[in-house]
Amino acid sequence: MTEPPTTASATLSRARSRFGVSLPLILGLLVYSRVILSGGAVIHDGDPYWHIATGRWIIAHGAVPTHDVFSYSMPEAAWISPEWLTEIFMALLYDNFGWAGLVGATAFSVAASVAILLRVLLRTLLPVPAFIAAVLARGTTLTFLVARPHIFALPILVAWVAALVAARSEDRAPPLHLALLMVLWANIHSSYMFGLLLAAALAGEAVLLASNSRSRLRAARGWGLFGAVSVLAALITPFGIDGLLLPFKLFHMSFSFAVLAEWQSPNFQHFEPLELWIMVLLFAAFSLGWRLPPMRVGILLVLLHMALEHARHAELLGFVAPLVLAPALGPQLKARLGDRRVFPIDRSMSEFAKPATAFGTVLAGAILLAVSVAKLHGVAIKPGVSTPAAALAAVAADHVEGPVLNDYEFGGYLIFRGVRPFIDGRYLYGDVFIRRFVEATQVSSDQLPQLLSEYGITWTLFSARRPAVVVLDRLPGWRRLYADDIAVVHVRDDETTH
Repeated sequence: MTEPPTTASATLSRARSRFGVSLPLILGLLVYSRVILSGGAVIHDGDPYWHIATGRWIIAHGAVPTHDVFSYSMPEAAWISPEWLTEIFMALLYDNFGWAGLVGATAFSVAASVAILLRVLLRTLLPVPAFIAAVLARGTTLTFLVARPHIFALPILVAWVAALVAARSEDRAPPLHLALLMVLWANIHSSYMFGLLLAAALAGEAVLLASNSRSRLRAARGWGLFGAVSVLAALITPFGIDGLLLPFKLFHMSFSFAVLAEWQSPNFQHFEPLELWIMVLLFAAFSLGWRLPPMRVGILLVLLHMALEHARHAELLGFVAPLVLAPALGPQLKARLGDRRVFPIDRSMSEFAKPATAFGTVLAGAILLAVSVAKLHGVAIKPGVSTPAAALAAVAADHVEGPVLNDYEFGGYLIFRGVRPFIDGRYLYGDVFIRRFVEATQVSSDQLPQLLSEYGITWTLFSARRPAVVVLDRLPGWRRLYADDIAVVHVRDDETTH
């Protein structure tokens, strides 16, 4: 016998009827507000600076760069920026709305991704597990939640995967017009290559699981045509085949991947959202006895491997795995929980799982606007570990000129300020150059004096924690000009002009 609704459940149901909001809208607003409240945290990284500078260069020159236009150490080195469209967007946002524009766009992109994910999951999962999966996906963005192109590609990733999985669930090939999304994705961020590989995996599943030879041939034709059109769509960039091959070339930079924080394995000595994601997955799988199709298990294992190998890939696991697994898990969860007592939270969340009404959507938009006005107006950006503003001010005050040997994390900010760096966060430097730089500045080799001489360095800008600072303090012909908790500047005694 069905229990009468509790007071709390009835109140929430009336609230839903009155305001017409939905669970995805509510979660999206919460995520947006949380990111907004973090203020400048999403731009405390060197990369947003050089992305903005690149966007400005493209706008000013009416073309995308094909060689290095910023550093002095790699003049004319081949360089293409597959994120060129995002960089134009970032430059326009910054130049017209300041940091508030970038913070707001980053928050909106993450919120939209989570809201879309939850809306798609609610098609096959009960509200509670769908909500948990969406919250865990949001958690996987915390480690690298920065105003960079990969964040703006997240909504496209979710939409692409959802469309592919829906096609498999309905035993059909994806519609060809979906390839238009690939055109946009390929000009926003290199993660589009993952989208192509996932399509190939699901195509293989469609062929292998076909019931007979006729169905197998139909699946091969449908998915094969879609794959071919998608690859052609990915070539519609200023770089053509070079852009398609770039992600494969980057994976040969083994040393760089080993020393750059975002490409290292997660550090479980500290809290990692990925750890919570894995724990929840294991608990649910063992307690509920999940059974998954072999190909979906394979995709999950590949995603898990990627996340454990490179911390940067945790968000792929968080957003893609629920979409890939939901069609198989939904019926199992409903079968196991269908006969159990329905708690008030289940009834309430089921009510809010319905799509939002027009009034609810407008209301959510008004709340988003109000939060933006209240929290983004005059966003103050405090100097972060990648923003040596005071150090550059000291250099300018002392009229220091000439080439700089800078810390890797400072390169983006130098480009933004119009100073040609020795190195920055772009991939163009290659493993050999980066290895020499790292070993010299970490003083694990004797290359530091050679670098200073070879490139005619007149001043250095290093993190206060960099071992090279100690060497420069004792190196003849060099003196310390400035130091704070972020950066230390040394200058040549014989080449500094006053």
